[in-house]
Amino acid sequence: SVSAEVLAAGGALGAMESSGSKSCLEIWTEENAKLVAELKNISTNTAKWTDILRQNFVYFIKLLEKIQGLPPTVPSIPLELTVLYNAIVLNISLSDVVCNDDSLLLKGFTRGLEAYGKHFDERGIAKLWEMTFRSISDPTFIQTIDQLIYLQCLLWLSRNQLEDVEVVLHMLRERSSSVSDVNIQHDDLWQCIKTGNLLKDSSGSHLLLVQSLSTLGKLMYTCATFLRGFRKVEQGHYLEAIDILQPAAEGLCSKRILAEIYTLIGYSSVQLGRPQTGLQYFRWALQADIQCFPALYHAAMVYRQLETVEAELEALNHLSVLLESWDQSKDANHVEPQILIQPEQLVRIPSTSHLLTSVNQVYVKHSLARRCLQMGRTEGAAEHYLDLLASFFEGSQKEIFLVADSTVPRIPEIYLEAAVALLQCQRYHDVITICEEISCKMSTLLSEKLTYEIIVNEWLPKDCLERTEIDMVCQSSHSDHLSQSQTHCATKKETLNYILWMATAFLYQAQAFALLGNNKESLTNFSRCVNLLLKVQVVGPSDSGEPNNEIDTLKENIMEIKYLQKLKSLAFVGKGMQLTERGQDREALQNFHLSLQACSDSMEAAYNLVQVLWKLKRKDEAVSFWQKYYRSTKAAAEKVQQESGSQKFSLFLISHLKEVSASEEEAVSKMVHAHYTHHSKVKSTTEFLRPMSYL
Repeated sequence: SVSAEVLAAGGALGAMESSGSKSCLEIWTEENAKLVAELKNISTNTAKWTDILRQNFVYFIKLLEKIQGLPPTVPSIPLELTVLYNAIVLNISLSDVVCNDDSLLLKGFTRGLEAYGKHFDERGIAKLWEMTFRSISDPTFIQTIDQLIYLQCLLWLSRNQLEDVEVVLHMLRERSSSVSDVNIQHDDLWQCIKTGNLLKDSSGSHLLLVQSLSTLGKLMYTCATFLRGFRKVEQGHYLEAIDILQPAAEGLCSKRILAEIYTLIGYSSVQLGRPQTGLQYFRWALQADIQCFPALYHAAMVYRQLETVEAELEALNHLSVLLESWDQSKDANHVEPQILIQPEQLVRIPSTSHLLTSVNQVYVKHSLARRCLQMGRTEGAAEHYLDLLASFFEGSQKEIFLVADSTVPRIPEIYLEAAVALLQCQRYHDVITICEEISCKMSTLLSEKLTYEIIVNEWLPKDCLERTEIDMVCQSSHSDHLSQSQTHCATKKETLNYILWMATAFLYQAQAFALLGNNKESLTNFSRCVNLLLKVQVVGPSDSGEPNNEIDTLKENIMEIKYLQKLKSLAFVGKGMQLTERGQDREALQNFHLSLQACSDSMEAAYNLVQVLWKLKRKDEAVSFWQKYYRSTKAAAEKVQQESGSQKFSLFLISHLKEVSASEEEAVSKMVHAHYTHHSKVKSTTEFLRPMSYL
């Protein structure tokens, strides 16, 4: 029977004592005390601190195995649970990721109940602890069980299980109020943890702990408060988040956790319309931990919001430099010398969160390059883009080409943005090299089909217009949860992307050759661009009575089709301009007309068309076209631009061969108006001088 085993074990533990020697219990107690003292007397700055921790963890486990080699008894169970507590604390301290296995704690609870002849079928630790407290009144046993409950709360915190922690803490508060003269029933739950009113260290106990309960309480308060505040920020309750997080900054914080608390408060302040307050908290975060990259990134975004370009670029550049030089292994982050468990071991931020997760180095480099390009700092943009492209071929990024991080554009688009920057700073040979790389890669992904059809009724259904779902399929091979029509539509869009990227590469190669004065190669590449784009045919369903309406709807709603039309327009304009240089004005005129068919609001096509008509002495036709263009197309284009300014083309879809300036546009308008006025006067004079016929 259990009672017989317990009596036998008790006899074994005390046998040596009756003969004058120390009992096993005394030896084990001294061994525990020796291990604890050794840890407390060694500085955490010791070079072999981690090795010492690991060695002592092994000793505690061996000691625990010796104790658990015998059935549990009332005298031995406090020591057993104390050694178990010390072993688990060291295990957490040594772990990069806290283990989800609660079996050691559960085994400790079970053996404790066996020592008192109790058994419960309940497997939940919280319920088991509650029933233990109600059925056993031994204060020494309850104290050691409470130690394990605190450890269980820390493990729950590491899994973001705040609700389970709160349930246990409520029970602790109720128990403390019932056995204490001090009423803490209405006190703030987390404040009770911070002040140590729920669990106190056992004074005068001969059983030593590697980490005091008061320290664990402060650690639990900091981590729980941090997680509560973080949740409020994610939910958009920014004022509540600030109220929760500000006291947490005064708790037991490592420099990293303190910096992250300041970052969350700063972010919340910015969302509440207080950018300067946010910037101040970001500064405090960086003072606490210079490697708090999210704080630096959010500060850069605030500077962007405030339109302080110099500060934004400086912050992004500094962030990029820090990311390149960051060595995580050298990141010392201890709270205090004798704190074995660090707060960041218990605080796990979801990887999907954009608030505090590690800033992606590719994203930072791209943001810096892109902002320089947008602000017209082409030399800086070109260097940053080339640096970014070089990083794609280093280490694990060597194989990445088509799929980028979700926060940055697709890799071919980054290449094309780099081509734009290089075009603007007149590095034409580099443009040709980069675009050749894109076209070569895309050619291996495209079939030799003569045409590529886009059937309207395959693209217009609602499930094919959901951009987030389609993009997810385009950038992932895991499409099991999507419908067959969505997968088919996404595959077609991805193929279209290949065509668009390759055509854009041909376009920029053609522009680079044109600017180098190589008319022949320029025409060749413009023709390659046009021929590739003409492979794409947008067709209506055969049973549709009004296919043109559906095709127009498709062109208005699918951004890839808008890109296609814009590229056609740019390619035809570029080809027409090269033909004009060769004196082939009629062929050039045809290309300008085709450009306007692809994109009716193309100012470059309209401007060049009028110039060629004028050169061919077809001035009346030029006047008629320009007037018509201004009355309808240009006015409509300006209206659309005002109504949908957010729907802009990608940064790489810009023509850099010949942009029509406002002065050039005004000059053409004056030229056309002067001709029209002169023509009208001549016509009026002719009519006046014509002989009148009399009946």
